[in-house]
Formats: sequence, structure tokens, C-alpha cells
Amino acid sequence: MKETIFLKGEGLKNIESYDFSALKKVLKIDRNKLVKEIKNSGLKGRGGAGFPTGLKWEIALNKNADNKYFICNADEGEPGTFKDRYLLENRPLKVLEGILIGAYAVGANEGYIYIRGEYANPISIFKKIIKDARKLRVLGEDIFNSGFNFDLHLVKGAGAYVCGDETSLINSIEGERGRSRLTPPYPIDNGLFGKPTVVNNVETLAACAEIIEQGSEKYASLGTDKSKGTKLICLSGDVNEPGVYELEFGSLTLKEIIYDLGKGVKDNKEIKFIVPGGISTAVLSKDELDISYSYEDIESAGSSLGSGAIIVISEAHDLFDIMANVSKFYVDETCGTCFSCREGNKQLFHILKKADKTGGLKDIDLEIINDLGKTISLSARCGLGQTSASLITSVISKFKDELMVRGDKKC
Repeated sequence: MKETIFLKGEGLKNIESYDFSALKKVLKIDRNKLVKEIKNSGLKGRGGAGFPTGLKWEIALNKNADNKYFICNADEGEPGTFKDRYLLENRPLKVLEGILIGAYAVGANEGYIYIRGEYANPISIFKKIIKDARKLRVLGEDIFNSGFNFDLHLVKGAGAYVCGDETSLINSIEGERGRSRLTPPYPIDNGLFGKPTVVNNVETLAACAEIIEQGSEKYASLGTDKSKGTKLICLSGDVNEPGVYELEFGSLTLKEIIYDLGKGVKDNKEIKFIVPGGISTAVLSKDELDISYSYEDIESAGSSLGSGAIIVISEAHDLFDIMANVSKFYVDETCGTCFSCREGNKQLFHILKKADKTGGLKDIDLEIINDLGKTISLSARCGLGQTSASLITSVISKFKDELMVRGDKKC
């Protein structure tokens, strides 16, 4: 089974030989026409939330302000996700071009790229890209003699998972602690330094550059009615060939992704379940994998496409170990702002560790875990907190019989 290639391709690092043809195209057209082109493509944000990119740009363009900011979110902290790293390391000029196109579209003259602190190589690469771009006047004043001015600054993240949330990221850029803001107001109204701000993911912006280059009609012809184009997926876990793959939405089922692209499960083990979109999404059991890879089909199965991180878990693993590891991650990574997220995830972790030692979950444990999961989901103020219990509650729901106390036998 061949991949559908739209974003992947030859390395794009030499700025002197890169033409920026898509950017030059848009600098000659009206901003409203550019925004309409992105809207017509059907592109949704690839960071996890899936908000329509063209609509976000349209709202920002219509904001009257003396200054607007444009941010590229490269704080790829979701476990199992490494597609943005691929683009930053191999095709950074496509990312830069996407940033410039987005900034022009919304009328922003200043922007930031916020890169995960652990990504030393991407940070080094993009520092050089920005320096060279300024020297060649790809950044700065009167870009390509168009009258468009835009400068870009690189901010190195400090290793906080919560800064994947756009409001936490904005606080971090401002020098504040990386924690979420109450919304509304949303960043598009009151963002960085109180100005209208657009935050887009790395993959989203690279896709925008390709959409302009190849045309929205071509992009919209790929995929399904509700999932347009292609998606970079990060395949990891118990597969023989993990890696970054690109596929057209709806062209493969989850099972085909695992067995055709990933070449099957390690050691010929049976699949226990998969995580379809990063650890903030609900798991799908081996009997739920004959569905096409699309936003709508994965949602209909009770989960989310999320960031594009497909983690395959075989029957070789202990369910309590997996849930406890995920729970400990959220205990460590919560920003601590929301009481429900801060304390709720601690309690989930303690319940799971206790059940692991004492032979399984009890009925009262199930009741408390479900209540905690609902409370965190409903009251945490950022998307990361709201989904922190998704994997745990879904594993318990699908494998309840294996997790319950069975006399003296540890499950």
C-alpha cells in the first residue's frame, strides 16, 4: 500500500535555492481571496482540535487592531507524536512559508515559532533558517517587494506539556508561567500582549503552503466529505515499522495502517488496543479497527483523531502499568491551575496503583474513577486537562472484566 504524498518529500533546508513560489503567489492577491482558498480546501487544524483553518483566518482578518500576532505552535509534547519534528527537521522552509502565508492572510506583522525545548536539532535548524531569511529579506520589511512586513522570533519551550494549549503557550511567550487562561476571550480576540492572535500547528501551516502551491481544488478532492486532504500520522508502539507516514483520509482502515504501513505487530502478538490520536484520546480495541482513518469515523467509534499519534499496544503489556504510566504523566504535567485537574489526576493515579497491588479494581473504585473523569472533563479549562482521563476511563470501560478483583488473583 503506497502513501499519498502531499506534505512529505525531499528535504527543504537550503533557503538560497528555495523559491517561495506559494508565498509569492499570495502576496499578489487580496487577503480575502487567500482566506477563501484555504476555506475551500477544507483544511482543519492538525494540532488535535481540528478547528477549520480558513475560518480561524477569516475571523482574525476581520478583527480591527493596530497590531496582530501570528504564532506557529511547535510545542509537540503529546506522547507518541513526532510528525512536527519531521517537518521542522526535514522541511523547515515549507513551515516558514506557511507561517508567512498565514501572517499575510490575517494581517499580522510580527510572529513567533514556539518549539519544544527538547527538540534541540529543530531549534538549531530553525534558528539558522530565521537568520538566513532575514539576510535574504524573506523576513523583515517589504518582503519580495510586496509592501508586506513580517518578522519572526523563535522561543524555546521549557518542557511543559501544557504549553501545547494555545493560551498557555501565549503566557509562556509573555514570560509568564505556562498555564491556561480562562476563555473567552479567545486568543483571536485578546491574545499575545492583548492583541488578536492566531495560533496554528506546524503541520497545518506546511499544508497551507502546499494548498496554495497545488490548489485548494486538488487538496479538497482528497479524503472524505468531512475529512479533506492528507494527514501525517505517527505510528509507534508494538509495530514492526514505526515512523511518520502520510495518507489520504479515508484511504485506509486503522487495521490496514497497522498491518500494511506498520508491517504488523511485534513478535506476532495480538493487538490489545490502539491509541488513535495520542494519550489524550480514548482507546479502541482490536475489534474496532475496521474503520477508515478519518475524523468522522474515529469519532463515531467513540474516540478522536487527535494529534495523529497511533500507538499500538499488544497483549504483552499489563493494563495497570499502562494506565498508571499515563496517569503519572498527567500528574507531573498538569499546570496546577484547575483544582479538578491537579487533584483529580493525583487521585486517579493513587487508585490505579493501589488496585494494581491489591489484585484489581473494586466497584467503588469504578464509581470514583468515572466521577473523577467526568469532573475533570467538565471543569478543567484547557483541552489538555479536559481529556486527561480519556485513555484511563476508556481502558476500564473496554476491559472491565480483566481489571476487576478476582479473589486472590491479580488481574
